[in-house]
Amino acid sequence: MSHRERLQRRDELETLILQQRIDMGIALRDWREGTAPIDHGWQKLMQWRAPLYALGGLLAVRGVRKPRSTSKAFGRLLTGILLVNRGRSLYRMIRDQRH
Repeated sequence: MSHRERLQRRDELETLILQQRIDMGIALRDWREGTAPIDHGWQKLMQWRAPLYALGGLLAVRGVRKPRSTSKAFGRLLTGILLVNRGRSLYRMIRDQRH
């Protein structure tokens, strides 16, 4: 391989690397935009970390003392959360169909 061919090959590879860097930058931006709601939710959760630990400890103590009533309350809480999520998704679906 001649010197000129090596230089040409090197230029092609540098161009390819530059294009791959651009593609990776775009993919990273898309990734960050896609995961932004999850990251935002995680940050909100971390703001309430200490109170959530305390609440979890209190629930654990109650669960040891009164396991049956705690499991019933926990089931009702989960049912309520699921109903709220279903209601929100139904509202969004209806709202999006109107527009």
